[in-house]
Amino acid sequence: MSQTQNVSPLIRPRDYWYDNAKAFLIVCVVIGHLANGIFSTSKPWVVALQEFIYVYHMPAFMVISGRFAKKRIDRGDWVTVVSKVLVPYLIFQTLMLVVYSVMKATPEKFNYFSPLFGLWYFLNIAVYSLITPFLKKFKWLFPASLAAALLVGFGFGTLYGAFHRIVCFYPFFLFGYYTYKFDFSFCKKIPFRIVSYIAFALIGLYVLKNVKTVSFELLCMNKTYAFISNKYDWTMLETLGHTVLRYLFGFIGFFIVMGMMPTKKQFFSYIGIHSVYVYVLHCFFIVLLREFDEDYDILRV
Repeated sequence: MSQTQNVSPLIRPRDYWYDNAKAFLIVCVVIGHLANGIFSTSKPWVVALQEFIYVYHMPAFMVISGRFAKKRIDRGDWVTVVSKVLVPYLIFQTLMLVVYSVMKATPEKFNYFSPLFGLWYFLNIAVYSLITPFLKKFKWLFPASLAAALLVGFGFGTLYGAFHRIVCFYPFFLFGYYTYKFDFSFCKKIPFRIVSYIAFALIGLYVLKNVKTVSFELLCMNKTYAFISNKYDWTMLETLGHTVLRYLFGFIGFFIVMGMMPTKKQFFSYIGIHSVYVYVLHCFFIVLLREFDEDYDILRV
């Protein structure tokens, strides 16, 4: 038998393009959470930075998550979902309660359907991975999910626990799921990369100049239209229009991010490979930092 015949099948190499994107996005998550509630919101540039990050970071993360959940969903691999997503979420949620309790900041309400700081992402992914194998049989699932996400804001209050965000972010996850076979190679072309950098800068400048009129609550996608309308003096129709734009820029943001990312392994690719660990650790770190800041006022800018 020749040496060639003894060689095992080649392992599919990592796609560092997406690892680099995840590294960039997880850094944005950390910065966004630092800006939200730690650094003084009296500084317009801090608020603008926070709002700018929220335009694209979680929508892009959800698209990438849906893309990489494709095979697991199609196999109906609920065992992996439960063991690697749902169970860790339950553990982290419990540990977060312990941290809150030790810091004497126990939340008023605690249950496993109301994720504590930052952990809603894990619950979302678990729910999406468990329900999509059944819902994908519906031919018009993606437009239906988008319609549901736009209509849920008309409710009298946000849905129980994390279900409001589960509904609102589902279209981004499904977009990643349904576009799994598309390589988006056009994003790697030099002209598109140039456009991506320009668009990224223009969106940032727009947010900076209009920081007081950009709805952070709308970007977070966890408030009703009535709440947002009252705060920004918009009509319900205007709020719906802003929400449509929010989704539009959320999807565009994914392509902008991919257009800016290098395709080869970089020094920061390791962060993207282990982005889940960074996400979890930063949640606990930010909670602890916020509590120290409340007592000692050490992080004001």
